[in-house]
Amino acid sequence: MTVPTDFAIHPLQHPELDAWLALRNRWFPWPVDRARFLFYESLRPPDEPVLHLAASAADGRLVGTAECYLGEEGERYIDRAETFIAVDEPFRHRGLGARLATQVEAFAGQHGVRWLEATVYQRHLQQAGPFLHHRGFIELERYRESWQEPATVLLDRLDGLRATLTAEGIETFAFSEIDSPAMRAALYRCHMAVQRDMPHEPHVDWSDAPFDAWERKFLQSSASPTEKTFVARDGNDVIGVTFLVDRGNGDAEVWDTGVIQSHRRRGIATVLKMMATRYAATHGIRRVQTDNRADNVGMLAINRALGFVPGDLIIIFEKTLSR
Repeated sequence: MTVPTDFAIHPLQHPELDAWLALRNRWFPWPVDRARFLFYESLRPPDEPVLHLAASAADGRLVGTAECYLGEEGERYIDRAETFIAVDEPFRHRGLGARLATQVEAFAGQHGVRWLEATVYQRHLQQAGPFLHHRGFIELERYRESWQEPATVLLDRLDGLRATLTAEGIETFAFSEIDSPAMRAALYRCHMAVQRDMPHEPHVDWSDAPFDAWERKFLQSSASPTEKTFVARDGNDVIGVTFLVDRGNGDAEVWDTGVIQSHRRRGIATVLKMMATRYAATHGIRRVQTDNRADNVGMLAINRALGFVPGDLIIIFEKTLSR
C-alpha cells in the first residue's frame, strides 16, 4: 500500500484554531468555541503535556484534527488518556486518520499511558467503528445524550418540593445566595464526592482537580456563574449540586447533577434539576443538553420526568497500549 503524501500533519497553530474547532466540532459531542476552548486549556497545569494536531491538504485546506489529553481542566487521569480524531469526509479512506492515530498513540506511549479512550456518537459508528476496531479499540461504556426545552416543562410542584425538603432540614439555593469562601470549600468537597460516586468502570481513575482550577471552571467562568449553580445544604454541608452552563449559542447544558450517598432517595436531585430548568425557562434558554451513563437508571428517569428527550448514544472506546 502506498502511503499518501498529499497531507501535512503539524502541531496546531493559533491562527488555525477557529477552522480546527469548526471541523472537530462537527463530530465532537461537546463542542466549544475559541473562547471556551482557550479557557479550558488555561485550567491545565503548565507542565501537563497535551497534543493538538492539524492536517492540511496540498492546497493548504485544513482537513483533519487530532487531540490527546492526559487530564481534563485540572484533573489528571491515572494511566489513561483521551483522544479525538476528525477527518473531513472527502479526505477519508486515504490513510490520514491512521497517520493521525499513529501520532496520538506515540504521544500516549511516550507519557506512560496504559489505556487510551476514543469517543464517538452512535450515529457515526458505521464510519468510525471499523477504524477503531482495526486499531484495537473495544467498547468501554455508553452515555445517553438528552435534550430539554425548558419553556415546555411544568414546574408547579417545585416550590412545594423545596418546602418539604426545608422541613426535613435540607435547604436549596442558587449558589449565589450563599456564596462565601467556606461554602465554596463545602461545594468543592461535595462535587468531588459526587464525581467519585458517578458510575464508571473500576479501572478508570483520576486525581481530583485542585481547588483553584475547579473554582475557576465552575464558579468564575462566564459560562457558569454562581447564580446558575444550584445546591442543597444540610447545615453547613453542601450535599447536592447541579451546574447549568452556557454553550454560547443560546443553548445550555447540565453538568454533574448528584447528591452524596447519605442523602439520596429524598428527591434532592430532582429539585435541583427543576431549579435549573426554571432558571433556563425564565432566562430564555431554548434548549438544555445533558448526558448520563446509559445504565444510570435513576438519573435517566429524573431526566424523562423533566421533559428531557433521549437522543443519541455517546460511546467510549478503549485501547490497551503496550508498555
